[in-house]
Amino acid sequence: MKRFLLVRTDRIGDLVLVTPAINILRRNYGDAHIAVLVSEYTAPLLENHPGVNEIIVEKPFFRMVSELREKKFDAAIHFFVTRNTAVATALAGIPERIGPASKIWSMFFTRRIAQHRSQILRHEADFNLDLLDHFDLDRTDAKTSLFVTDAEFDFAKKYLAEKHGVADKDILVIMHPGSRGSARNWPFKNYARLADRILATMPGVKLLLTGTQQEQPLLRQVEKSMMMKPLVLGEGVPLRMLMALIIRSRAVITNSTGPLHIAVALGVPTVSFFPKLKGCMPERWGPYGEGHIVIQPEGQDCDYCTGASCKRYDCMDSIDTEKVLAAVQKQVGELPKPEKYADITPW
Repeated sequence: MKRFLLVRTDRIGDLVLVTPAINILRRNYGDAHIAVLVSEYTAPLLENHPGVNEIIVEKPFFRMVSELREKKFDAAIHFFVTRNTAVATALAGIPERIGPASKIWSMFFTRRIAQHRSQILRHEADFNLDLLDHFDLDRTDAKTSLFVTDAEFDFAKKYLAEKHGVADKDILVIMHPGSRGSARNWPFKNYARLADRILATMPGVKLLLTGTQQEQPLLRQVEKSMMMKPLVLGEGVPLRMLMALIIRSRAVITNSTGPLHIAVALGVPTVSFFPKLKGCMPERWGPYGEGHIVIQPEGQDCDYCTGASCKRYDCMDSIDTEKVLAAVQKQVGELPKPEKYADITPW
């Protein structure tokens, strides 16, 4: 039985974009042991994923080396390169170590793949899949996937009913206005204007503002800028809980951030905002799949953002609220109301 270690220890969206590789590896190696080395923050994402046998949380260096050595992996595939993980898999004696030839620490790999991710406009998930080419796998129909249990789904429905008065018949739309700063966001006042328009024009919709504990001030800014009253997730919730809330929703509106990729992986339609920055383009970091709507400001692409010194600043503010409203109406109107989460294996 082949034993694979997949390594991705950065952020939520980055890990979600490794799930197509997990699915393809599982399809081609049905009896393999597939472990994923992740950060403590992102580890809950892969709970209950049928393609994953084991989730290994990154640890202090020598403890990690010892643990990886004991597990006797045949191959380690690094989708994200750090000094600790590159050196640890080498010291652990994993015979085949594959990864991008992008960092000095790539010298510890036995197979280095030149990808030029910062120069080529291609989706991150496809770059990840390219690292499997050595194994000559069938890559058709690759897609992101996450899984929520029935118990988690039912708990989320109960939470929404008891805490926010959301009944089963209500159409829930989630608005997640924050991000961890990897791209420019749509301004909070625009989110507030859109939220008012959704509640005024879409009968039966309950609008829920979500965010981390650190993003609570942003949620309050949006709420205070509104004329109408949204629902507000007034405390940070565990990642699995956020996933269950997302899958209960009819659509998710957000920036280029982790919850966008969670929604896509759970089969929930999205409307998202991306700047015209070359390092943040939706062709690289957008929804991986069909049926999602990405909205960008007009104008030329920029190599980097110069902030207030730019004559187009803030370009994200130029995205028209009515255009976004039409996109939300389209996403909500085209999807039948789900009665229960369907646990569909992605291969």
